[in-house]
Amino acid sequence: MIATSVHIHLKTEPFDLQSCLVGSWLVLLHARRIPPHVGLVINGHYNSLTVKGHELDVPVEAIYKAVQLKKIESLFIKVIDHPVFSRDYQLAVLQEMIQSYPSVKHDVATCLSPLKEFFQEFYALPLQANELLFDFITRLNANHYLEKALPINIHLAEEGIELPFYTIKLLHEKIKNERLPFYNDSH
Repeated sequence: MIATSVHIHLKTEPFDLQSCLVGSWLVLLHARRIPPHVGLVINGHYNSLTVKGHELDVPVEAIYKAVQLKKIESLFIKVIDHPVFSRDYQLAVLQEMIQSYPSVKHDVATCLSPLKEFFQEFYALPLQANELLFDFITRLNANHYLEKALPINIHLAEEGIELPFYTIKLLHEKIKNERLPFYNDSH
């Protein structure tokens, strides 16, 4: 039988918006959907690559408000602080990495693509081209780069998080279908 979810052993705590204003946080929106969407908050600024383009410097309070209003199942996952580089510098580099892609596009870039580059640059996590979100987070956790997860609109066990299992083929099919209303990929 094929697993429908991947369990990642990670401390969980109740959501606290004030905590998310400081440091770096992976933000998984629609955390139980295939695929979830991921962005990165650094010092209260949310950034991500989407099918529509770039989301840069979105206040985390606005993300929280949207998540609450739309009842979006979400996870905020705390990333350990970098021992050398300032958060402002990391934020500037992250935004450059996101802007190096026009948008999420099947067989080209996913929302995870610039985040993989970010963690390669700042945390020496080797880049794995076809790595999916659940494997990426598992690797971050195995390398002790994650501290805890704060759920919103999701009930979690105290001993970890569950992320949906999916394949690279399914990911690219979903991206292609998501892009249809916005762009014609043949151009």
